[in-house]
Amino acid sequence: MTAGITRVAEVVVEGTALFLDKRFDYAVPPDVDVAPGVRVVVPMRDSVRSGIVWAVREVAEAGRLRAVMRVMDRVPVLTPHQMRMAEWLCDRYGATLPEAVSAILPGAFRVRVRKVLVPNDGAQVPDDVKTSALFRWIAESGPEWSEVRARSKADERTARAWVGAGFVREEIRVDEAVGEKRRAYLVARAPDEVLRREAESRRRRARRQSDLLQQLAEAGEMMWDRRAFPPSSVAPLVEAELLAIAERRVTRAHPPRNEDAAWPELTPYQASAVRALTEMARQGHGVALLHGVTGSGKTEVYMHLIRAAIEGGGQALVLVPEIALTPQLVQRFERRFGGRVAVLHSGLSLGERREEWTRVLDGDANVVIGARSAVFAPMRDLRLVVIDEEHEPSYKQEDAPHYDAREVAMWRAREAGALVVLGSATPSVASMLRVEQGDARLVSLPVRANQRPLPPVDVIDMREELRAGNRSIFSRRLAEELERTVSEGMQAILFLNRRGYAHAALCRACGHSMECPRCDIHLTVHRKAEGHALVCHYCGHEEPLVRRCPACGEEALVPYGLGTEQVEQHLLRTWPAMRVLRMDWDTTRRKGALESIIERFQRGEADVLVGTQMIAKGLDFPRVRLVGVVAADAMLTLPDYRANERAFQLLTQVAGRAGRADTDGITLIQTYQPGHRAIQAARSHDYRAFYERERESREFFRYPPFCELAVFLASHAEERLARGAAARFERELARSASAASLTVLPAGPSGIRRIDNVYRYQVVMKYASWQDVKEDVVRAYRLVKEKMNRLGGSAVLDVNAQRIG
Repeated sequence: MTAGITRVAEVVVEGTALFLDKRFDYAVPPDVDVAPGVRVVVPMRDSVRSGIVWAVREVAEAGRLRAVMRVMDRVPVLTPHQMRMAEWLCDRYGATLPEAVSAILPGAFRVRVRKVLVPNDGAQVPDDVKTSALFRWIAESGPEWSEVRARSKADERTARAWVGAGFVREEIRVDEAVGEKRRAYLVARAPDEVLRREAESRRRRARRQSDLLQQLAEAGEMMWDRRAFPPSSVAPLVEAELLAIAERRVTRAHPPRNEDAAWPELTPYQASAVRALTEMARQGHGVALLHGVTGSGKTEVYMHLIRAAIEGGGQALVLVPEIALTPQLVQRFERRFGGRVAVLHSGLSLGERREEWTRVLDGDANVVIGARSAVFAPMRDLRLVVIDEEHEPSYKQEDAPHYDAREVAMWRAREAGALVVLGSATPSVASMLRVEQGDARLVSLPVRANQRPLPPVDVIDMREELRAGNRSIFSRRLAEELERTVSEGMQAILFLNRRGYAHAALCRACGHSMECPRCDIHLTVHRKAEGHALVCHYCGHEEPLVRRCPACGEEALVPYGLGTEQVEQHLLRTWPAMRVLRMDWDTTRRKGALESIIERFQRGEADVLVGTQMIAKGLDFPRVRLVGVVAADAMLTLPDYRANERAFQLLTQVAGRAGRADTDGITLIQTYQPGHRAIQAARSHDYRAFYERERESREFFRYPPFCELAVFLASHAEERLARGAAARFERELARSASAASLTVLPAGPSGIRRIDNVYRYQVVMKYASWQDVKEDVVRAYRLVKEKMNRLGGSAVLDVNAQRIG
């Protein structure tokens, strides 16, 4: 580097404060190597923080810049493409740059940086200092200044005096969330014949050295087993330059690529789809909607496209909406592509996630499968993006930054010139409208891969069941079909999109319902070993269910409504010999539980699988003959403009779990609203009819995709401050230059006004183009957010919001 020239690193510093939303300049010491994308430790005011180097430049005069203190990585953990993606996230969703980096980089790469106090080595410390309780505590604990200050101001003054006297020093400590797994290897440095000759010469006087040299002559290198070859045996061989010690990254075992894995013959429709999509891929970036009925073999089409992408030297990304879908899918993909498959989702441990991320970064994996956050995988040569079950709302991130993985994937594909395939049996209204407007190409799989018809769907009117005196949660028809299915050795799936035992606890005497003391929401009844309990699904509050009503004093408090636990109990009580598994959030939150349930049902260890929406998507169980929707009405009454679409999609998807192999299937939908258009469309498998009605309704009421929604949400423990923040945001928009381009609904309580004693008020906006209103909306948001942060509250902005409230 030329004399007088200083290298300056532009660093994005981690943190949530708005003042951190920029790049900070730090001088790079002459003996330090940095590159964009590496993690560093830098001073920030009177503390230290971690950050990412965004750019490095040379300047003639750096002024009085503070210097980078430590570099964390040998190679960048973020690629240039990912750094551009972070900037795009800020532009599209109003996020800060640190928020965008936090979304992209897995938590496994997070670091905790501390400035701690430790005794100075070799300092001549007076005896009275050595024997003081404060000095002993510093020596044992290595506290931060804030911890010393918490003891007393006198202790802080004393400690600062000791730093000045040289008895104590400040030391920077960096703790990684999880370290990279590395192992020491012994590597031969001399030719095989030299190693063998040396091994023979040492056989009598140094047997371990002889054995080690003989093994290295055969293998070239080996993991260092210190019990077999202690350092005292290895050191002389290193000194003699016969071998070297090298550190290597260790990864978990991946199955070898199986070149003989069967590739079944495609059906005519599948072959046509592969040809059309392959031609699109050859032409560069494009978007295709693969509309295939349930069981039509969309996954087989995906795999042929992936094979073409990786044979051309590229990479493929496959997104699924739920972790529940990954076990089966990963098994199928690993049988075809072996160790080239990497899996990324939140169900992995931090170590597993870091390991998979690093395999992709290093180019060891060229097929990535995962849920929403896998869209950020560090792929350098992306050729294909598959978004399976593209209609699912779970692709939208609920926390800041509120990104939509589908939009992020399309941005990545456009940047890389890759093909995007949106797959679904029930495409979203937005995706089908994209086809109509010429922004995507429709490719269809109209029949099942096994050439069998879609299972008939019968609708059971539960009003008729009541009139007939049947008060069971199962209609007579569903009970008969369950008995028949199990007696014939087949399997059944029962779907109810509510977990727990019962939806609420109501008093039959006065109508009082039990609510959470910390949230404005009903408590859900759950079964526990010691009896029923009332649980809040938002803050975790739990209390026993008692019979006495707190409002009227009558012993009339009872569970009301249905949940998956009650369905499971009813099955076991009515048919004690029936083998039942339940798959919902409560049974799958433990690591490995989800995979275990899926595998057990697949092996035939259960007759009936009861579950929430996670069983409705993409799972393939060949022996399922019967699907029963226990209470369809729970999906039809949600205060959401997408309620009808979600109901139709879930009903169609869960119906598609039946009759997927060589057996006939049947789906029974129990409802008190048999004429509802979502139920009638699902009954006839008529996507087109449902889409036309829903599209017309959305356009008339101006809901997405005919506009975009954004939601500002202010939260505070004091209701007046949350309400005031929402009102201030609304006023700022009213006097902005973009006011004419915005439809702003009045500030008001969120759908759930209070969660865990924090009040929530919101402002909903409608607009045609985010770019037209972005500047004013973000300005108003940051103004209010900054004030809320000072007041101890919070404010978030959800751009392209998928729900209101």
